[in-house]
Amino acid sequence: MNFEKFTIHKIHTTKAKLLTDPDIRNVINLEMLLEYELAASSRYRRYVSVVLFKGVGNGTSHLKDMLSDNIRSCDASFSYGNYLAVLMGETDDQGTAIALERYKRNLSGRNFDICFASVTYPKDGITVDDLSRILLGRIEDPTCAQSLH
Repeated sequence: MNFEKFTIHKIHTTKAKLLTDPDIRNVINLEMLLEYELAASSRYRRYVSVVLFKGVGNGTSHLKDMLSDNIRSCDASFSYGNYLAVLMGETDDQGTAIALERYKRNLSGRNFDICFASVTYPKDGITVDDLSRILLGRIEDPTCAQSLH
């Protein structure tokens, strides 16, 4: 097998894996939808917020199921591993704080720790990369974990 054929095969194999891995697909879908929401929000001077949950411990892989009754029908949620992202169009940081309280109430009494972090366009950033970098920095902050025992 020559190098060129091997490289093309490797690219196609990697691409197929990326497209069939549900976690990777969810991250790509979140970024694409966020890009769209940012463009619309910029044009119409609206807000967009993203809440990211990171579960620590057993039972956190089902965050989406646990929160499904509290996620508004107009919001989009994406789960991957022990993470759940909720994209909330037309929601400023005050609306995000209200949603976070609703999520916390729904998760209280569960036996695990969870981190909550959020970002709001345009306050926290104006690009997907800006918002993602800030959001991941906040979720990885050691002080963000909250016990929900």
